[in-house]
Amino acid sequence: MVVCFCGKLALVKTSWTPLNPGRRFYACPTKDSVCGFIGWVDPPICARSKTIIPGLLRNINTLEERCNGLVRSINMLQEQCNGLLSRNNMLEARCDALKDEGFKLKMYLCASWFMFVIVIFSTWSM
Repeated sequence: MVVCFCGKLALVKTSWTPLNPGRRFYACPTKDSVCGFIGWVDPPICARSKTIIPGLLRNINTLEERCNGLVRSINMLQEQCNGLLSRNNMLEARCDALKDEGFKLKMYLCASWFMFVIVIFSTWSM
């Protein structure tokens, strides 16, 4: 356990600076404290790691940004799909209503023709 200069138990944080990428250090737990850096947890890293790790971190950040963009695109497409499904359901209901109305109109037409034929034949028979 490491104690900070202000007497509090120090936190272990990770540095992501170009000179110490991924290296852990002790820091004051108080935000915006004047204590700041206390000391290193890890030994210094080799020069090769100092050049490779930042590139890997940039690659990870780029991939995460692309992934987040794809997630946003998927969410937007999902919303559009939901809107289209809702519109489709509304149009199907309207289509069913029009079919019912068309059936009723056909029945009225058949009944009126039937009545017309009856009237014509009854007048001819006389």
